[in-house]
Parts: sequence; C-alpha cells; structure tokens
Amino acid sequence: GGKGGGKGGGKGGGAPAAGLVVGNLGSRILEALLTLPYAESRAALHSVCSLPPSPLLEAARHPLASRVLEAALRTPGEGAAQAREPLQETLRSNAAKLVRSRAGCFVLGAAFDASPTAAQESLLAALAASEAELRGTTHGNALLRRLRFDHYKSHPGSWASMQERAQRKRDSFAELFAAEPAARPARGSKQRRGKDGGEGKAGREGKAGGGEGKAG
Repeated sequence: GGKGGGKGGGKGGGAPAAGLVVGNLGSRILEALLTLPYAESRAALHSVCSLPPSPLLEAARHPLASRVLEAALRTPGEGAAQAREPLQETLRSNAAKLVRSRAGCFVLGAAFDASPTAAQESLLAALAASEAELRGTTHGNALLRRLRFDHYKSHPGSWASMQERAQRKRDSFAELFAAEPAARPARGSKQRRGKDGGEGKAGREGKAGGGEGKAG
C-alpha cells in the first residue's frame, strides 16, 4: 500500500512518491516512532535514512514527510548518529535544492543541530552558494539566523569555538541523562510492600480509614 498511497497522495497533502508516509496518520505514527530511543526505533530509522536521494529529497520538501525526517534527525540513543550518516550526507550535498522550500529549510536546521562542528561547517559552506536566495525568503532568513550564518561568515574561528562549547554542553547533558537511573520507590518502600505481600492495597485503605485495616 506504500507505493499506491504515494502516487495517490503526491503533493496534494498525502505522501511523497516514494511512499515514505501515507497521509497524515501514517506520518504522525512514524514521526512518533522515531522519537523513541534508537534501541526501539532502529528498524524505522534505518529504513528512513537509507532512502535513495531522489525520494529522500522529495520527502524533505513535503509538508508531512519532512516532519518524519526531522524526527529521524533527533532520534536519541547510541547508534542513532551512525545510522543517520547517509541521510546527513544526502542533505548536505543537496542543500541548494532544499533552500527554496520552507519544509526543506526546517529539515536542514534539524540536520545542522544533529551534526558535529565539522559537519556543520560543511553544511554552512554548502549554503553559502545559496545565500542570496536564502535572504530573499522569510524561511531562508530564519534558517540563516538559526545557524548563525553571519557569525560564521565574518568570524569562522569564533563561530567554531562557540559551536564546540555548545556541543560539549549537549554531550554532558546527554551523558547525565543516560546515567540517571530509572525512578525508584523511596528507600524502604519496597520492603514495606514485600511485607504486606498481596495485601498492599488493603493496607493502604486501612491507613486511609484510620487504621481499620490492621484492626480488621
């Protein structure tokens, strides 16, 4: 049904020709799936990131499918960055084809955020050739501001230092959250539940009723 949905949807509001999504519902489901950690979304992420250039670029310009690519560029978890490399390379090497599209500019912004500093510089260098075209549109100007293009153009060394500091901060937060244990009951609460056994609920009701649980 993927290919059929793609031909039927087209640019009118359905799916791109590649059948990446089928209408609004399919797009939302896939977008939600890609927000899960890499361990849970691995198959979906690899499927999206291995699309051939032509359907991938069409998806990047599509108002629904572009959201799926943005989600793929933000999928968390170890291994996700490596899985995204084919997608990132296609977007960087075809940046000039995406700047005319509002959706394409959003995808480029997400690709920038998901890239290390060296790859961010490569993307900005690719966008430099389309600077005049970008400045001629509202979405293009917004993208240049988001990427701090003027800072990069005037003071590339300072720009790179600032990006590296921001990357280190993001990495530190990522490590902190990765090391954070799952929420656990307060110390001693597990032992109390263990003693109550299957009567935990009755015990709680007894306490709420003024101790009648123990008396009964």
